[in-house]
Amino acid sequence: MTDRVTRRDFLNGMALAIAAGVVPSRLLAASPAGAPYPPALPGLRGSQPGSYDIAHAIRDGRRFDLDRVASRESVDLVVVGAGLSGLAAAWYWRQRRPTARILILDANGDFGGHALRNEFDVGGRFLLGYGGSESLQSPATLWSDEAKALIAALGVDIARFDTALDRTLYPSLGLARGVFFMREAFGVDKLVTGDPMRMVADDIPPDRMNARPPAEFVADFPVSADAKAKLVEIFTSTRDPLPGRSAVEKRAFL
Repeated sequence: MTDRVTRRDFLNGMALAIAAGVVPSRLLAASPAGAPYPPALPGLRGSQPGSYDIAHAIRDGRRFDLDRVASRESVDLVVVGAGLSGLAAAWYWRQRRPTARILILDANGDFGGHALRNEFDVGGRFLLGYGGSESLQSPATLWSDEAKALIAALGVDIARFDTALDRTLYPSLGLARGVFFMREAFGVDKLVTGDPMRMVADDIPPDRMNARPPAEFVADFPVSADAKAKLVEIFTSTRDPLPGRSAVEKRAFL
């Protein structure tokens, strides 16, 4: 490490990032002159190939010789990953140890992970977009008490979601979920729309999905007739394909 990241820099950055969805953009823009402002960066951003290989290698038990790496500074906690989980870990650590020095590392150019803040200037109009936090599991049903407590402590009003998100926008534009078949695997590049399957974090009402009946949807797949028939059966059949096995045994088999 070097002295470029001070404790104040880190604390300011973490506090702003974790509250990115609930504070004005002018506060987030309060950065050193000439410093990049990630929410306004154009182009594709994310975890490009290679950005997480070292972290995964460490997770899998590989050891690296760090004895010869010059270290000019020490911290009390290093958090790898600046998404919601990493920021939450740092926040809870800071609650228990107010004077602790914490360093968060991330391969991306901004904090937040799925809760990334995106800003756009469209014809002189300011538009604010979220990264992907809208599609996280529902806090009302699947979040732990600890996660709910963190959201409450940050002042996030999850009830606003019911009126803030227009669930009918995409259906009103005639859009639907689809499946893309790549030429390398299926011999042709083809997009088949009208997917009737529901997703875990689906916000679109079932009757507004612009979905097609399973048989009609599968009929456009670039696969053999036999494969289509089997896929339609998976979509529609109530037959138990593994009779006589318990749920645990079925999971083990699959």
